[in-house]
Amino acid sequence: MNFTECNNTLRCVFSGKLDTLTCSNLEDILNKQINGFLKKQDTACLVFDLSEVDYISSAFLRLCLCYFKSAGKNNFRIEHPKPDVWEVFQISGFTDIMNIT
Repeated sequence: MNFTECNNTLRCVFSGKLDTLTCSNLEDILNKQINGFLKKQDTACLVFDLSEVDYISSAFLRLCLCYFKSAGKNNFRIEHPKPDVWEVFQISGFTDIMNIT
């Protein structure tokens, strides 16, 4: 996972399988990076780039929901999910509430 900041946008690029164990290891890193970024911005956009992700679990869905609530509907976006990952978002109903492109 890596982070890039550009203006008021923090892009989080994930890769591999985002299963329960991986997500529990990532959560502290994400919290530190994202909360620090959100605190120094008046208006901040958070982007999760999933172009290199092959699998997501319910633990990753929970992380997405938490950051969606923190950033706000108009300031959170998930980009480039592969078809299998897109299907998980669709089945869970996340495609109805989140900006997923």
